[in-house]
Amino acid sequence: MSGPTPSPGRFEDLPVGAAVDPVSATGELVAAGIAVRRAPPEAVARWMGAGWRDFRAAPGIGLAIGLACAVVGWAMIFAALSVESAVLILPLFTGFMLAAPLLAVPLYETSRRLARGERPGRGAFLAGFTRNRWGIGLMAALLMMFFYGWLRVATMIWFLFFGLDLPPLDTFLASALADYSFVVTSFGLGALLAALVFALSAVSLPMLVDRPVDAMTAAMTSLRACLASPFTMALWAAVIATLTLIGLGAALLGLVLVVPWIGHATWHAYAELVGPVEQES
Repeated sequence: MSGPTPSPGRFEDLPVGAAVDPVSATGELVAAGIAVRRAPPEAVARWMGAGWRDFRAAPGIGLAIGLACAVVGWAMIFAALSVESAVLILPLFTGFMLAAPLLAVPLYETSRRLARGERPGRGAFLAGFTRNRWGIGLMAALLMMFFYGWLRVATMIWFLFFGLDLPPLDTFLASALADYSFVVTSFGLGALLAALVFALSAVSLPMLVDRPVDAMTAAMTSLRACLASPFTMALWAAVIATLTLIGLGAALLGLVLVVPWIGHATWHAYAELVGPVEQES
């Protein structure tokens, strides 16, 4: 007599050493928990368009957040140069990009209010953080751990390739790019870490602003959303990286526009992939 049929969307214990089909395992992960939707690649253009409209509707909040990001970037450069440690500049900026979604919490709250037909007001600056303070706090701790871990790994890679002697500040970049094995190793590991952080944070912070869920639920929902629409989310990640690099290349002043634009667009990505909580009522 056969046993009971397991319910769909639940992970069943397997014997130790049992083979796991990656496709089936991915399907189980996508099916479990809060429902996520698939999005076609053209959705990225919709998110960007909606994000720009939100930015124009509430420019004050967006410009303040963007300017704050630029100031933080300038402060990191000044700190690294003041201690004559140019080795830290690139890891700091890479790590800053990993932690940047946390700074956009007021932007998610602004887009949330605009979608509900409300005026954002000055309260949007703090309301996003206070509505789910524990969930956002734990996600912030997770992002900071990735930030710190990447700084340690990046400096260790440098010392493994070049030793403890640091090059002069004016020849640092040329010295780093001249060693192709160093470039491949550092950028490869950085890309893997960035992909993991993006998968865990793509929609998790807007979700924490919108819903009374815990950080783990939000992070796993974000991962499942990425698995459900892998090409679309890879395209979205590439757009974010490209715009951020443009913002950094413009003496960081481009971040004043790029950060709020991406932040508002991220809310709309969440709204399409998961949906605001009122859609479930």
